[in-house]
Amino acid sequence: MPVSTATLLLLMTIKPNWILTFSQEFDGPSGQPPDPKVWARDLGGGGFGNGEWQSYTDGNANAFLDGQGNLVIEARKETVKGKDGIERSYSSARLKTQGSFSQRYGRFEARIKLPRGKGIWPAFWMMGDSIARVGWPACGEIDVMEFLGHQTKITYGTLHGPGYAGNQGKQGRKNVESPLCDDFHVYGIEWDSSGIKWTFDGEVFHKVSPENVGAADWPFDQPFFMILNLAVGGGWPGYPDETTTFPQRLVVDWVRVYKDGNLEVDDQALRKAHRQRQLQNQEYKGPRVFTLPSDIPAVDFLPGGYKDNDPQNIGGAYRPLEGVDIGRSGLDAPKYAVGWTKPGEWLEYDVLVRKDGRYRLALEAASEGPGGEFRFELNGKPLTGNVKVTDTAGWDRWNLFDAGVATLQKGRHRLRLCLVRGGGTHNTVANLLRIKVSATAT
Repeated sequence: MPVSTATLLLLMTIKPNWILTFSQEFDGPSGQPPDPKVWARDLGGGGFGNGEWQSYTDGNANAFLDGQGNLVIEARKETVKGKDGIERSYSSARLKTQGSFSQRYGRFEARIKLPRGKGIWPAFWMMGDSIARVGWPACGEIDVMEFLGHQTKITYGTLHGPGYAGNQGKQGRKNVESPLCDDFHVYGIEWDSSGIKWTFDGEVFHKVSPENVGAADWPFDQPFFMILNLAVGGGWPGYPDETTTFPQRLVVDWVRVYKDGNLEVDDQALRKAHRQRQLQNQEYKGPRVFTLPSDIPAVDFLPGGYKDNDPQNIGGAYRPLEGVDIGRSGLDAPKYAVGWTKPGEWLEYDVLVRKDGRYRLALEAASEGPGGEFRFELNGKPLTGNVKVTDTAGWDRWNLFDAGVATLQKGRHRLRLCLVRGGGTHNTVANLLRIKVSATAT
């Protein structure tokens, strides 16, 4: 039977009873690929959201056993065209246990010897099983070990989730005395419902708990799968230069996972406790009626007055318990904006028109690349035509897009912002900052 929250807290003070649930020792003949029944692959040269320069391959081309009990992931300087048709000047491999093994909570460790060089970026990390359903960062990401090849005495551990992803991730670092490229070390996490601890050779150097993410969602109550990869280049590590030699090797002695035999978890109690934390920490103070003419922050839509194509607030900010995706605007005010928008979505606002008249409507929006189209409706009927959002040269570079003049009657109405068409490679409409409604001369 699941235990109560009080008993759970007591169990956390008891020494864990670690039981091995997964083990890859990489014994086998030299040149053999890692077990394909365990290790699936990400393939190709699409950059993987980080501007990386390698193409990931399959089989034993860049991932193989060395015959001495180790897995080798090798990055080489060579021209490779992946199955995606993208040609790159470097090859490497990215292995994952997605579909073969995932686990919620426990101890996850790997004994690894790291490569070196400018633009060399190895990692041992984890992604939530929900990624296919909710995407990143809503699925959560645990970076057990990341290493920048030109910083040979530092290892990083980072947590990414909705509202604290990318350079907003919850990061810790471990500085050591000798280069991590010179010997094997054990990189790990210990993870339970109270949070996640990062370890280096068994020593804890970083901790993150649900309390540390405030009102944002905490997706770390589901199974996660593991990933091992060796990237070449990217926005964070930079890119190879004349000092970088190839090939470079990420060498893995073993990967092991354990569960705590003492612990069963009351899922319902955990979710209830985190929901309460979110309610206490969220900045949204409730519905507003906007008296026109006025500015309307995009994030102050009516409670439940929206359609969003995914079930979670991907950005995790301001209104974390509603499904609209909200992140920081890059401004002091409005502090937040609606993002990750797709065609077919809409937002509704409660407005009061002071007097009959003609009013100009505009949307302050941003798009990194070609945007989509929007329009306004009032009480379910079209109010304006479609308006195209053009490239503003950044997701936080705000421009005003004029939707034209409409006649409004005195009284209370429901104003709807409709996202009609997507644009660019991601079929996104735009980031939405505020609606501006101004009176015009009659």
